[in-house]
Amino acid sequence: MPHIKKASRNMTPTKNNRTYGLFHTICKIAFLGCGTNFWFEDMDCPAKLIKIYNAIDPVLELIVILFIMSHFGAFWTQPNLTEKQSTDRMLLTCVNGLSYSVYVNILYYKREMRELVRELVAFAVRLKEVCNDGNIEKMMHRTAFRYMIALFLVVSSAVISYGFQSGIPALTTNATFTVMIPIWPDVEDRRIIAAAARIVHYIVWLIFMVRVLVLYMLIITSTITIAHQFKHLCKYFEDLNDIFEGSGSQEEKERKYENAFKVGVKMHSITLWCTRQIQLTGGMAFSGQVIINVCTLGLLMLQTMSTERTLAAMMPIIFMAMAILIGTGLFLWNAGDVTIEATLLPAAIFHSGWHNCTRQSSVRVRKLVTISIAQAQKPVLIKGLGFIELSYESYVAIVKSSYSLFSVIY
Repeated sequence: MPHIKKASRNMTPTKNNRTYGLFHTICKIAFLGCGTNFWFEDMDCPAKLIKIYNAIDPVLELIVILFIMSHFGAFWTQPNLTEKQSTDRMLLTCVNGLSYSVYVNILYYKREMRELVRELVAFAVRLKEVCNDGNIEKMMHRTAFRYMIALFLVVSSAVISYGFQSGIPALTTNATFTVMIPIWPDVEDRRIIAAAARIVHYIVWLIFMVRVLVLYMLIITSTITIAHQFKHLCKYFEDLNDIFEGSGSQEEKERKYENAFKVGVKMHSITLWCTRQIQLTGGMAFSGQVIINVCTLGLLMLQTMSTERTLAAMMPIIFMAMAILIGTGLFLWNAGDVTIEATLLPAAIFHSGWHNCTRQSSVRVRKLVTISIAQAQKPVLIKGLGFIELSYESYVAIVKSSYSLFSVIY
């Protein structure tokens, strides 16, 4: 076992740590995407670029707000729509409105999110000093990378497919480029200024989705990291048994074991704090995604019933359904992983080697182990809407409820 140092909530991260690099990259992407700095140190960006972003971001934010308001205003200004256009209006208003609510909520907890990022990075640095398991860290990075790529591909595919669905008829026929229904112009307005307004509206949608997507990436990566923190903790406690197989007197081994065990208890406390923090900062994201999943899949199934069965017509529906299913899955699967990994910790603590202690050391350690196991046995849950325990089972139940809602409505 390496030399054990006292764990602290004020640990200083190092730039050589891979987790440091992962979160630094994601926070930089988040800054470039939505103009908000979630990093706890200097962003390491050119000062001129930061100044430009700080000046542009309020303007973009105002444009996005007007974009969202335009969706709701269309219910009053656009009464003469086809059945598909009406369903599209309801669908995109629901998705964009709820997504913007999630976006605003995460920005509201910007300070708490920054504290969480700092703690996750610092925990990885400290844990690597006392339990250097590179395989778990590599697994975490591979998982985060795969999930981020999947999220980006399905969301971008959905947005681009909507553009193609409206763009191709607009280029080949006399149809208008109507990706979504704004408050203005009218869907049948064929003036040049109306066409330009629709293109601007679509570009603003792309900007809005980038702003939401980068914050989703930050929440999902944080959840993945917390799940792997519990996995690391299990490995750490299991490795404590190796202390008694090393050289030295029994008294030295017992003292070293007690100190190491206390470090593990402290790291467990920090991990529980991180879990509570992700519930606070990302709670609206978890809840919003559940609502988006139920409402959007119901509307997509309803839209499928009235849509022509052609590739061009079905492609946006398929990609939107994939984006919703995978997006919801990424939130719920990772939240479920946190719960699963946390349930393995009591067994790891029990097999940490406490039975090798003798005399007074045995008395002290048994009390400490009993309290630690009791604490670790408390369920670690991340909830959506305040009562839905997010897991693989709840994901299946939520997807089924979308079909149930569609059956009732249709």
